[in-house]
Amino acid sequence: MKAAHLILLAAIALFASCGGGQTPEAAQTPLPENLDAQQRIRTMEDSLSAKAVFDRRRVMELRDVYLAYVQRFPLDSLSPDMLRKSASTTGDLGEHEKAITLWDRLIKDYPQWPRTPDAHYFRAFAIENGLGRKGEAKTAYEEFIAKYPDNQFADDAVKMIEYMNFTDEELIEMFKKKNAEQEGADANSGGKK
Repeated sequence: MKAAHLILLAAIALFASCGGGQTPEAAQTPLPENLDAQQRIRTMEDSLSAKAVFDRRRVMELRDVYLAYVQRFPLDSLSPDMLRKSASTTGDLGEHEKAITLWDRLIKDYPQWPRTPDAHYFRAFAIENGLGRKGEAKTAYEEFIAKYPDNQFADDAVKMIEYMNFTDEELIEMFKKKNAEQEGADANSGGKK
């Protein structure tokens, strides 16, 4: 057990040491240390997903390893996804200010990454649901919609803005009514969709 902890600490220390970063050429060809780090991350992810209970300490360790990977290999093609995972995990841990900072970093550092537009949506979502700052979230959603109207989350952002005007009780009642209407429509059509 102690050996496993020492290996984990050594891996984190290895990732955290930033010996000047990589050259663009290094980012094109995976280095053995990149592959070794990726395997360690997959092992940690698999171990966490196999557990039936949420292990906050181990989730925090994994988040820190994601960040260490990005720090050590900033030009690696997996770094934007590691940063996305770190931001998402940080939000899951309830550290919403830090998650927003990580979403901002992803947006700034990897603007050409194909999933960066999604980061704008998740940033707005964290502002609204994590921090409760509806005005700021509304602005962030509107900017996201204007910049990425065809994004997979654009319709969700429109709905999020719409739903901001309702209390939780009003939303529950509204969804109950929609479900009842849908059940009635299904019953009238013989259950065919």
